[in-house]
Amino acid sequence: MKTLATKLAPIAFALASLTAWAQSPGGQQPGGQAQPVQANLNLIIAQVQKAALATNGDLGKLRIEKWKTDADQKDQLQKMSDSIQRNLTNAIPGLIGDVQNSRGGVAATFKLYHNITIVYEYLTSLTDAAGVLGKKEEYEPLAADAAALDSARENLSTYIQQQATSYESRVRTPPSGGVSTQAQGHPGSAGSPAKNGVRTVTGPNGVKHIIVDDVPDEPATHTKKKTSKSAPKPSPAASGKSSPTPAPSPK
Repeated sequence: MKTLATKLAPIAFALASLTAWAQSPGGQQPGGQAQPVQANLNLIIAQVQKAALATNGDLGKLRIEKWKTDADQKDQLQKMSDSIQRNLTNAIPGLIGDVQNSRGGVAATFKLYHNITIVYEYLTSLTDAAGVLGKKEEYEPLAADAAALDSARENLSTYIQQQATSYESRVRTPPSGGVSTQAQGHPGSAGSPAKNGVRTVTGPNGVKHIIVDDVPDEPATHTKKKTSKSAPKPSPAASGKSSPTPAPSPK
């Protein structure tokens, strides 16, 4: 009895987290199921809905008040059962609707997966308690429900992993053919220097391409000629010198 009490001690603390997920669902995790080669999301959604419906019905058949434990543990276990039922009734249908509206979007599917993982973990704890404190007819249906939820979440994990791998392969694969963006850049960046607007670039397949750029006509530059102003010659009167007298011509 002490071992079970120790195992169920954190239940009260965990109930708040599970109830929050029932009201405001969160994210998801990846995994893998060896059922289909290519995960079929529609079949997985149907599997989730079937498992949730069966689990909800089996939880309603529990008679926790008659289990062989004290009143405090009975109260905690009953609250856990009620929280799981609220999640199955309110959170999971809304998350499924989000997945369908997003056409299998990874983000929406991840939220559904994570919520189912939380439900599965608490259902497993409740199932273990039923195996120790309850009757066989209470334990066995819950064990089957937990296995069904686990299978559904693993199939969701496989789908998420496949979608993520497909997305990464598309992002990482460079476009084939054509001239590299470097070669299409500025003249002479990945080929021969441009001369008069004509340059040669080499594409990724080794083929050389001759590219003629439109070179605008350079506007004629007009250089203004500087006219040097010669200093005026000083007049003879100003210089103080008389003009030379012409020599007499010989007779």
